[in-house]
Amino acid sequence: MNFFKSAMRVPVLRNHEENPERHASWLELFFDLAFVAVLGRVSVELAKSHDFETLIRFGLIFVPIWWAWIGQVFYLSRFDTDDLSHRLSSFFQIIVLGFMATSIPKAFAGDVTGFVVCYGLLRGVLVFEYWFAGRHIPEARPLTMIYSRGFLLAIGLWLLSLAVPSPFRYGLWILGMLVDFWTPNFCREMGVKYPPHPMHTPERFGLFTIIVLGEAVIATVGTLTGMVWTLPAAVAAVMGLMLACTIWWVYFDGVGAAEHRVPKSSDDVSRYRSWLYGHLPLHGGIVLVALGVERVVAHPMDILKGFEAYILPVAVATVALMMHVFYNSTVTKDVRLSNRDFTMPHNVVTCFMILLIPIAGFVPSIWILVGALIGMGGHTLLNIRGYPEEANAIAHRH
Repeated sequence: MNFFKSAMRVPVLRNHEENPERHASWLELFFDLAFVAVLGRVSVELAKSHDFETLIRFGLIFVPIWWAWIGQVFYLSRFDTDDLSHRLSSFFQIIVLGFMATSIPKAFAGDVTGFVVCYGLLRGVLVFEYWFAGRHIPEARPLTMIYSRGFLLAIGLWLLSLAVPSPFRYGLWILGMLVDFWTPNFCREMGVKYPPHPMHTPERFGLFTIIVLGEAVIATVGTLTGMVWTLPAAVAAVMGLMLACTIWWVYFDGVGAAEHRVPKSSDDVSRYRSWLYGHLPLHGGIVLVALGVERVVAHPMDILKGFEAYILPVAVATVALMMHVFYNSTVTKDVRLSNRDFTMPHNVVTCFMILLIPIAGFVPSIWILVGALIGMGGHTLLNIRGYPEEANAIAHRH
C-alpha cells in the first residue's frame, strides 16, 4: 500500500507562471513513436492508390488519428503528473495504437471495426482522465466536465457507426468529430483562465510537424530506393527533400508556429484556435505532399492523369495557406494592415503556387515540383528578412 501511495499522485492543475520552462517528457516522445507507426501505415496504404475515393478515406482516417494525439497533448499540458497511473495509461494507449496501426489496411478496404474500437479506447482513456482530474481539482471541474461529457458523446456516435452500413456510418464519424471540435467552445472563459502551457503545447505541435515531415522524407527516399535511378528521378528526389526543408524553415522560423502562446482574452482564444485547427490541414497536406513527390519521383517526365495530377499542387498550396493562418494567429489585424510590404510578397508567392493547380494535368510532373519548390523557396527567402519590428515584438512577447 505504501508503494502505491508513493507512486500514485492525484492530478494537479499546472500553472505556467510558476513553471514557465516546460518541455516534452521522454514518455511523451515515446508516445509519439506509436503515432509514427500509425501514420507510416496510413502512408503505405495511401501510396497504393491515388484515386478520389482513397483520398476521402485518408481524410476520414487521418482526422481521428490527429485528434487522438491532440487530446492527450492538451490534457497533459494542464494536468500531467507523470505518476504510475499516467505511465500505465500511456503504455495502454501505445498498445492500442499498435493495434490501430494493424487495422489501417482493413480500414482503407472498408472494414473499419478495428479502427473504430481502437479510436474509442483512446478517447475513452481521455474521458476518464478528465473526469478523474475534475474529481480532484474542484476549480477546474467546469472545464473537465464539459470536455468529458462532450468527448463521451462523440465516442458514442463513433461506436454507433458500427451498427450503420457504409457509407452512412461515415456521417456519424463526421458528426462525432464535429462534437469533439465544438466541445471546447463551451468553455472559452475557462480556456483563458486555465490555458494550456504556452511553451509545452506549441513544442508538442512542432514535434508532430517533424513527424509528418519525416514521413515525407521516408516516402521520397523509399521511392528512389525501389526503382532504377534516372537523372530526372534523382533530380526530383533532391527537389522533394529540398521542399521538405523549406516547409520546415517557414513553419519554425518564418511564421514562428512553435513560438510560445498564451491566450489572455477572448480574441486571443479565437486566434489560438485558428493556430490549433490550422495544423490539421497542414499535417494532412504534408502527408499528401509526400504522396505527390513520390509520384513525381516515380514518373518525373510523365504528364500525370486524372486526380493524381493535382495531389502535389493542391497539397503544397494548402501548406502555404496554413502558413498564412499561423502568421495571422500570431499578430493582430492592425499589425498585418500596417505591414503590407511584409505580407504582400508572401501573398503573391502563394497565389503563384495556387496557379500551379489548373496546369498540373498538362505539363510533366517534374515541372509542378519545380514550381512548388520555387514557391516554398520564395517564402523561405522572404522570411529571411525576419518579422517587421512591430510584429516581431508581438510574436516574441512571451
